[in-house]
Amino acid sequence: MLDHRDAIVRRFVAQVQRGALSPPGVTRSLLVDHIPIFLDEIVEELTPERTVRPSQDAGDDSPTARQHGAQRWSLGYDLEGVVREYGVLRHVIVEVAKEMEATVTLDEVDVLSKCLNVGVAEAAAEYARHRDGELNSERASLAFLAEAGQLLTSSLDYTSTLARLTRLLVPRLADWCAVHLEGASIDEMPIAHVDPAKIPLLRELYRRFPVPSDSPDGHPRVIRMGEPLIVTHVDPDSVATSAQNDEHRALLRQIQSCSWMVLPLRVQETTFGALVLAYSDSQRHYAESDLVLAGELARRAAVAIDNARLYDLSQKERSRVEAATRAKDEFVAMVSHELRTPLNAILGWSRLLRSGSLNLAKREHAVEVIERNARAQNQLVADLLDISRIISGKMRVTLSQVDLANTVEMALEGIRPAVEAKRITLKVDLEAGDTVMRGDGERLQQVVWNLVTNAVKFTPKGGTVSVVLRRVESDFELVVEDSGEGISPAFLPQVFDSFRQSDTTTARVHGGLGIGLSIAKHLVELHGGVIDARSAGLGHGATFVVRLPVGALVSASLGVKTVTATKPSESPSLPHALHGVRVLVVDDEPDAREMLGVLLEMCGAEVQTVASVAEAIAALEPFHRDVMVSDIGMPDADGHTLIRAVRTSPSEVIKAIPAIALTAYARSDDRTRALVAGFNVHLTKPVEPDLLVRTITDLVASRPSGPRG
Repeated sequence: MLDHRDAIVRRFVAQVQRGALSPPGVTRSLLVDHIPIFLDEIVEELTPERTVRPSQDAGDDSPTARQHGAQRWSLGYDLEGVVREYGVLRHVIVEVAKEMEATVTLDEVDVLSKCLNVGVAEAAAEYARHRDGELNSERASLAFLAEAGQLLTSSLDYTSTLARLTRLLVPRLADWCAVHLEGASIDEMPIAHVDPAKIPLLRELYRRFPVPSDSPDGHPRVIRMGEPLIVTHVDPDSVATSAQNDEHRALLRQIQSCSWMVLPLRVQETTFGALVLAYSDSQRHYAESDLVLAGELARRAAVAIDNARLYDLSQKERSRVEAATRAKDEFVAMVSHELRTPLNAILGWSRLLRSGSLNLAKREHAVEVIERNARAQNQLVADLLDISRIISGKMRVTLSQVDLANTVEMALEGIRPAVEAKRITLKVDLEAGDTVMRGDGERLQQVVWNLVTNAVKFTPKGGTVSVVLRRVESDFELVVEDSGEGISPAFLPQVFDSFRQSDTTTARVHGGLGIGLSIAKHLVELHGGVIDARSAGLGHGATFVVRLPVGALVSASLGVKTVTATKPSESPSLPHALHGVRVLVVDDEPDAREMLGVLLEMCGAEVQTVASVAEAIAALEPFHRDVMVSDIGMPDADGHTLIRAVRTSPSEVIKAIPAIALTAYARSDDRTRALVAGFNVHLTKPVEPDLLVRTITDLVASRPSGPRG
């Protein structure tokens, strides 16, 4: 048989392949494996010196058969396939013996059977050991996954979850690992290594030499494709040649990665990161089978990370909502305080006036106080409306040619009483040359007023406030500087935020809503400019710098809006220009209706007051009116309904009557709606008496002459 061993092997391989007893893809060399050595052991058992030996004396074990069995299990054989292979081998040996016409004794047949049976037994025993090893490995994997699941779900804290994940992986599945998450910086990326001293090296490697997006073996590809990759062996020479420079090469050699896996972190078909596992110091290598356990772990880790991220997001959102709620409560309390303070003065002095106990000087003082506090309330409401327009994106500016120096002077004149009351030195240095620019004069005056008022408010008595306007290249630069309290470095970035104040306690020294600077910033930006706040800290004053572009001018002198900067009269007199003008006043509020009636009658007008739309329509029918002044918000039917009825009246006289909307609805949308409905003019409450009278006079003068009923 020794002479025909090669023939036996050839026939064995042919019959195994013909019977498809081996798993797909097994080559001839793998099929041959230990068969020749096993045949040599059978021949040795059948030598003449041993044929007289009983079969039970043949060897009871065979290392060759055991090795052959282990090799078959690694190829994917099952126990039945191995037993059938041994049957094929017995059949081939007997077939060859017949062709040799060799005489085989019963003892030889018995020994041959015994050898083959030992081979089958050894292979089966090795199979059992192999299966036990697989089962133990599976049990260990399941236990590991259970432990991993418990650790990963034990906390919803984002940082703790990532820390638990890296501690779980190193050193059990890797010598080092890194968790790449979309949107996270290198400094935030979780990294673990069996040697903690090498963690800074890994972080430096990722920071200085990021993996190219087109790399076939990097995490960017895994995140992009959503499929895992494995590198079982790394050639040190190829790593050295792929380095970008000597520093990169030195870092790679210090880390010495010899095998790695990259697994996608995905939830519901969305990949948001990648998990990198690598062997280095231990010189172990990953196999394809390792992807199963690592992939399941990555799936569980992705769910845990996603849950932690959602929880972290919800906590941040909750904190934001709570902060917004607190800010709203603080704002409501602040508004309540700012509204109640002037109301208290108005109500108190009103009652003193009614008591009749005040002398003439005190009565005049009481009227001044009431008027001043009413104006303060009006300014407060105006600022709140401006903030509303800013938030809704409806703040607009009306551009024309304005003299910026004149605008600054007008704003300063309105502030001088406060400056004088605190004995503050106001230094003004305005550009002497041409200061004409394209802008909204009223809004620019509001910017100056807000900035200088803020400076005066925070400057102690005897301090200094300076206002400088100069031309800088193609811009105008306005600088408002004070020697007041200054701004802390922590609050400086928030100084232009709406409703922000450095001191929001009930013991704060300065009042206000904290919206003046925010409005100023927005108005400056609407003009294409920029505003900046500077301060060396508390106790060192503050400086606000505004840069405004000159803009394209139609003419350097034609059509420039300028107003004489003079202090208004302390007791302005009402004009007497309404003699013979017949006015219909429509307002559901008795006090407002009465006040308007008295005011207009004092100016010589003939006034009729009504409280509803129905009464107004009835009053217009028999008598002609020169002007109608109507509120908007009224029960049953509002001012819009009234003006539509007037403009669609069959009477040409009624249809043409000029109409003024006098309302507390002061938004730009409210103004547009009133004008579209048919009103000629939109005025907001509270209205200056002289403005109302002047508006009526202008409407009457501009109306074409016609029959009067």
